[in-house]
Amino acid sequence: MERRDAEIDREPGTGQVHEQRVVAEPGVAPAESEVVSTFNPGWRATQLVYLVFGVIDGLLVIRLVLKLLGANAHAGFASFVYGVSDFFLVPFKNLLPTIGNEHSLLEMSLVVAILVYALLGWAIARLVEVIFYRNVMVARRSSGLRPKGF
Repeated sequence: MERRDAEIDREPGTGQVHEQRVVAEPGVAPAESEVVSTFNPGWRATQLVYLVFGVIDGLLVIRLVLKLLGANAHAGFASFVYGVSDFFLVPFKNLLPTIGNEHSLLEMSLVVAILVYALLGWAIARLVEVIFYRNVMVARRSSGLRPKGF
């Protein structure tokens, strides 16, 4: 599918109006223009998905390290991390046994949750890319080039 654009220029001295039409193939800038930028509109959505699931996985990894090191659950930071990450662990509670003693614990369901959320984030990001992927090219015309006859 080709793209058709029109650009209207006004000569500075006479004020005469010239219309210049451009026909271009998708992904190809016209010869008399320069590419200013190319971008993919779905890229921001993909980045947002990776950010959200990265934060979730980060919280779960911090919880894993705190549990392994036997952090005080009543300390402010540990309490915050445990409180926030509990919401994301609800589907995985008691899935697998907890290994360790009373101070240092390895929650195997936490390890499964980290893997599942990473895989889920990747799958949603790929789905967003498939649905919203398209390249947009922004081109700027060179002001000195005019078609013959103008």
